[in-house]
Amino acid sequence: MKKGIIISGIVTVLLLVTFGGAYYWYNANYGTESYYTQIVTNGTKNVDTDDNGNKYVHYSYNQAIYNKDGQKIVTEFNSVEARPLKRNAYLKIGYNAHRKRVISWEKVDKQNVPKKALDKLDK
Repeated sequence: MKKGIIISGIVTVLLLVTFGGAYYWYNANYGTESYYTQIVTNGTKNVDTDDNGNKYVHYSYNQAIYNKDGQKIVTEFNSVEARPLKRNAYLKIGYNAHRKRVISWEKVDKQNVPKKALDKLDK
């Protein structure tokens, strides 16, 4: 009985360490903090080639993004379509500070942008 409890404890600790480490790794590499921006340019048109030799078009944007407290970061992100993003659209940016890159973005309504970030964007 005592031996079974010890083995169960060891297995539990090993599982916690494994899943805890995986969770930490995932958060460090893919976890994001929300930032906000407004598209004010047409972006830079890029034509690239994929691994099969097919050409595709995307647009890159290099601009300031702001978190809910109004803190600014200048970063670069890309569109996923062969046309520029809609001008004056507000975006919620998922930014990973560890990798210093944008992981995701999505269009949001102006009323969903935090006030401090919106104040900076409206200047």
